[in-house]
Amino acid sequence: MPSVISTDVLIVGAGVAGLWLNARLRRQGFSTVLVESRTLGGAQTVKSQGIIHGGAKYALHGALTGASEA
Repeated sequence: MPSVISTDVLIVGAGVAGLWLNARLRRQGFSTVLVESRTLGGAQTVKSQGIIHGGAKYALHGALTGASEA
């Protein structure tokens, strides 16, 4: 018998963008379901070098600014 899952947002793809979006939405209180057919952070993320800098590249003067949240 199929299962029914209730969620606010369904995210298809668990590359860097999908993982980031999932974390961001959950922090804002949304119920999310993240689906991926392969490994987390794999496929296109690996092919594009999977760069995650967390805003550090914008901290040129040692402090994060609003640009790091973009």
